[in-house]
Amino acid sequence: MKKLIILCFFVSVTAMLNAQGFHLGPQVGFSMTSFIEKDDFSTPDYSLKMGYQLGLAAEFEIMSFVYVGASVSFFEKGTKIVNSFSKSKLKLGYMDIPIYIGYKIPLANISVFGNVGPYSSVAVVGKSQFHSEVDEYEFEENHPVEFGSELGTIKRFDTGLVFGGGVEFMQWQLKVNYALGFVDINNSEYTSSKNSVLNLTCTYFIGRNF
Repeated sequence: MKKLIILCFFVSVTAMLNAQGFHLGPQVGFSMTSFIEKDDFSTPDYSLKMGYQLGLAAEFEIMSFVYVGASVSFFEKGTKIVNSFSKSKLKLGYMDIPIYIGYKIPLANISVFGNVGPYSSVAVVGKSQFHSEVDEYEFEENHPVEFGSELGTIKRFDTGLVFGGGVEFMQWQLKVNYALGFVDINNSEYTSSKNSVLNLTCTYFIGRNF
């Protein structure tokens, strides 16, 4: 029975890869991330933190102008706070899986498109950095982020909504997305933090022809 299930899985994957309108390719990009935060005492002045994205994207054309897409990416997120006395960074590495529906409009030899859909993320690595200089005193602290435990500061799972758009030419796709998290990922009873991510990605769909 187990061998039959595995065989059916590989047959299904092969059929999808050979299906007309199904396209797959590598995806790279960079992001600007921060938190949307509510605090019972004060609200930090967050700066945008730059990050990167590496993964694999897929699209399936339902019609010539409507498609369903998805991707699996390692996504660097986090926050940065800089003032005259200190600088702190929270670096979080997520596995992101967005699933979206899009609409394309052909214009000469290019296409423009828009997309919207949900995403799910799981944090796999994290690091907190703090550096302070006041007069002749200097202090620096670095430690890994603990996820999910009672003592951990960040919850491991996140989900939300992603929407955006871009342009396509031949096998190339350039896209700008904004993702808003719905989950309070801060494991504190006094502070609520939600991911806010703006990212630019470039995808090369192997073998796709217009």
